[in-house]
Amino acid sequence: MDVEFFQTFAYLGADHGSSWPAPSSLCKPDTVADTFNLGFDQCAAALEAGFDSLNFAEHHYSPKNLTPNPIILAAVAGQRFTDTPIGVFGTDLPINNPVRIAEEYATLDNLLGGRLRVAMLRGTPNEYLTYFDNPWESRERCEEGTLLIRRCWTETEPFGWEGRYYRFRNISIWPRVVQRPHPRILVSANSPDGAEFAGRHGFDIGFSYMTAEACRRNLDLYHQAAVEAGWTPTAENVQYRHWVWLAETDAEAEEVNARHAGPGLFGLFAAASPETMMAIGRCGAGMAGVSRGQEDLSGIAFPDEPPRPAPPPMTVGPPFVGSPDTVIAAIAELHGVVGPGRLELHVGLPITPIPHESTMSVLKLLGEEVGPVVHSEAW
Repeated sequence: MDVEFFQTFAYLGADHGSSWPAPSSLCKPDTVADTFNLGFDQCAAALEAGFDSLNFAEHHYSPKNLTPNPIILAAVAGQRFTDTPIGVFGTDLPINNPVRIAEEYATLDNLLGGRLRVAMLRGTPNEYLTYFDNPWESRERCEEGTLLIRRCWTETEPFGWEGRYYRFRNISIWPRVVQRPHPRILVSANSPDGAEFAGRHGFDIGFSYMTAEACRRNLDLYHQAAVEAGWTPTAENVQYRHWVWLAETDAEAEEVNARHAGPGLFGLFAAASPETMMAIGRCGAGMAGVSRGQEDLSGIAFPDEPPRPAPPPMTVGPPFVGSPDTVIAAIAELHGVVGPGRLELHVGLPITPIPHESTMSVLKLLGEEVGPVVHSEAW
């Protein structure tokens, strides 16, 4: 497997717990500068440790991820690390203009000399509070927007687009993308809909934080849809993302995990009005297809829509925590069920920012003990 580094640039100042949105009055520009500078130092350490790619993603209104425009960060990384593949996994497409995103990615692909990979995602549930977009439309908007972006990259003459959600009379992307026919596109397969959509249209898939068994179910749907569309995915078309925390012994790693892990993945949105988050989850919003119950939607000012069944809940798997041997065994177990060709590691733990020095120590240990095995092992 390739091993990829997911950099979120978590704010290195005082922790704000699970607050969302975090008051910007607490943001200190000097600390932001340190966060970016040290974050790129972590990227350098990851490459020194043998990671194969640097990856970024879009999130809003939170010190947990200082990445409202990951394209900017990817451009900076590409200029500093001139031979490294760069991934933007990804853009929250339903809250963006897809033609503008196609232009920006095309520009980035030229700046990177064709080293770009991208993902078109629906975003985590809090993204729909960022600009208060309609979560009922998120899946359809993301799918239509993804197909529109691919058309922008592959059409060499001006064209128009008349879709359900997007209408443009004249489109002609400058500059053209470097890669032919276009940069590889990844779609989240955390939901069955996403897996089937990717299979039908020849896209890569990514899983984020889910249990291996849940991934496997959607992976089977992906393969089935791909075969019906006339192509066969390989391991290279499949990516898996999760947190990793490494120490010399299991006891040391578990102690840090117990102290810092907090309420887990859903705590990222905990303060963003529980009722609203539950409603958005029921609408199926988010790259994770998040759903956490059947709460009453009264008082939530969404546009009128017919009742819909709740999507299946996201089943979050445990992060890779422990000694090198324990983490290698957990990765091997995952690979035996899912078989991804690309393992994307987010160094740290959910919610609580980890000191820079600790992150650098984990990266060093990953490079010395885990990376060589993951790269070379046939599993």
